[in-house]
Amino acid sequence: MPDSHDYTGTAVASPLSDEALFEQFLEGDDRAYTKLYERYDSKILTYLRTILRDHPEAADDMYQEAFVRLFRERKRRREEGGEYNPVQSVRAWLFRVAHNLAISYLRKRKKTIAFSETGEEERVWDERLMAPVEESFAELYGESDPLQDEELYGKLLACVEMLPTSLREIYVLKELNNLPYEEVTRITGVTYEAARMRLSRARRTLRKALSQYLKS
Repeated sequence: MPDSHDYTGTAVASPLSDEALFEQFLEGDDRAYTKLYERYDSKILTYLRTILRDHPEAADDMYQEAFVRLFRERKRRREEGGEYNPVQSVRAWLFRVAHNLAISYLRKRKKTIAFSETGEEERVWDERLMAPVEESFAELYGESDPLQDEELYGKLLACVEMLPTSLREIYVLKELNNLPYEEVTRITGVTYEAARMRLSRARRTLRKALSQYLKS
């Protein structure tokens, strides 16, 4: 494919792919790392803050750790030498690292005690990835397309924060980051059918929740 041209007719080089930048980084070009960082820093941070909604400081630490691991990966490959399997998707690799860091953190959290509004004691786990999909908003009615309205979009993000992590993670990866199912399943470790089911439930829950704002 020929390079694109600006309005003066001067050829403009197409941006390098993630994988090409990663290969340059492995060869020692730290400028390639900077470009990868600029492409994904906000996405990875938003993802971690969404998954670890009650632990923003931990999310910020893991965000830094995810990119530090790019350097560790380069060091590992240099030490091993010889042939290595190329990374199929740098994007999926980064999200997978972030996912593993978040899950490891949640699993290390101890069981906590929470009290319901009635005062009855309930035992809950911070490991919300195991939360049943039924834990969502109360049934509402009506539908809306928040992506066409800036105010509603902000409310959508607030509603996403309230989803169980099992639904929230899939929604953030698929809807907000536009990742294909192949990468979503690689990152989360769930099956294709499970990912589709969770996304469907997340969409349905969010549509119902947003109808509350439309009625107010």
